[in-house]
Amino acid sequence: MLDFFLADFNLPYSISISIVFAIACLEGVGLLIGLSISNFLEDLFSIDFVNDTELPSGGISATLGWLYLHRLPMLVWLLLLLSSFGIVGVTLNYLVLLPLWLTLPITIVATVFITRFLAKHLSKIIPKNESSATSSSSFVGKVATITIGKASKGHPTEAVVKDSYNQKHYVLVEPEESSKIFTQGMQVVLIQKQKSTWLAIEFHG
Repeated sequence: MLDFFLADFNLPYSISISIVFAIACLEGVGLLIGLSISNFLEDLFSIDFVNDTELPSGGISATLGWLYLHRLPMLVWLLLLLSSFGIVGVTLNYLVLLPLWLTLPITIVATVFITRFLAKHLSKIIPKNESSATSSSSFVGKVATITIGKASKGHPTEAVVKDSYNQKHYVLVEPEESSKIFTQGMQVVLIQKQKSTWLAIEFHG
């Protein structure tokens, strides 16, 4: 059984499962000495979602939101992803032995949907801790970057802004002036909070 688990066609999946066990062991040791991998990951990949249900399809926050990353602690979500990937891959090879180039895309697709399903239900049991980030009112004057699509007056699009904690927030922005159009990659300055969007002007650095 060990030979099967360590075989070349199972290598990505066995590595994934091994990482899960390694993280679990490190987290256990970390708790004994006052360190936490979970807190480290939250700081390293700190992303906050603002109005995530209203973001345009295809946006970064919309995609990650669909996977419920914003509803679970990063460590829990990562363990779900790695465990799903490893277990699905090994199980698939156990049932029907196929080349890695064929099992890998199948496993990735299955992992995405399994992670979403499990994260959706786990988020009701293990909610994510409140962010340490400042309130959205402090975003006034902050520079944001358009991440997807185009924004015109009355038609906002997604932008990302970092707060004083270097935490990312995804917001909806639209130009203050009706003649302006914001495009992907453009930097803008947030000037006024609306009900669910921000008015912004082009940034000239």
